[in-house]
Amino acid sequence: MISIVYTGVLIVSFLFLVRKKTETEAYFPLKIVGYFILGSFAFNFNQFTLPLGLIVYLLFFRPKLNVDVKQMAAVFGVTAFILVHWILPFAINEWQSRPIIIERELDSVYTVNFQDEYDQIKEKLKIEHNHLRLEDFELNYGKNGQITDLRWQLLEQNGNNYNLYQIRYDTENNRYELRRSQLDSWLQYDRLIPAYYFFENLTILDIKDITLAKGNFSSYVIRSTGQRTYHELGNENSFFISNGDIHLIDDEKLPFEGYYILTYALKKTEEKKDDNGNIIFESFEGAESTDYLFDVNFSEE
Repeated sequence: MISIVYTGVLIVSFLFLVRKKTETEAYFPLKIVGYFILGSFAFNFNQFTLPLGLIVYLLFFRPKLNVDVKQMAAVFGVTAFILVHWILPFAINEWQSRPIIIERELDSVYTVNFQDEYDQIKEKLKIEHNHLRLEDFELNYGKNGQITDLRWQLLEQNGNNYNLYQIRYDTENNRYELRRSQLDSWLQYDRLIPAYYFFENLTILDIKDITLAKGNFSSYVIRSTGQRTYHELGNENSFFISNGDIHLIDDEKLPFEGYYILTYALKKTEEKKDDNGNIIFESFEGAESTDYLFDVNFSEE
């Protein structure tokens, strides 16, 4: 698209300027094109594009014939530079990153089918393949199952670039907000879990039973980075998911690695109130943490 816009500006400028000739000059049309290209010449420095052509023109070029026309050609070239290197990329990025809204009221986290939620989002994004990777899933909810925060990221490889989809559930307006952006690289992409596989395993967990087992706390968290982790030390609250069943990991299976889902409660450690009794500060720490791993590789016995 950017190359089409640049070519269009060049053609329109050429047709306009070629009629402005006031003095006879050999190869005048070619010179007009040359001054335009010079004015639009760009130099990239630390991911920032500078109009080097304009600087070169002002310092080293002193035309003697059709001076005004050549100056206009250089200015039109600079205009094309600004358009294709600054304005259009910004506009395209703003358009692509505009929020996509999915109106959806989520009831208690204990009844939500996260596989269905993922499928709904894929459908809205018009993605039919299963090559999406997941990163930074986080779910916060209260004892009654009310969701207070839900967010995650999806990555999609698109040629030499990557599409990043940031998903957040707006609890006040009962809707998902999806933001899309394009990136040149994502170093940990190959280490991330396929999104469909993550939600398949998350759906196996009985969140209500997990919550009740932790005891009475104000809020609870389920999260995952989406990356494989390596464990050398044992944890009495580590389990692995296999063929839809959940099994305790004992020390004999150490060390091991796999994708994981971390669950824990938030225990209040400090609270401050103002003179009117309003809470102005709270501090929490994680408690009763439990790991659920899948696609686990155990050490050989």
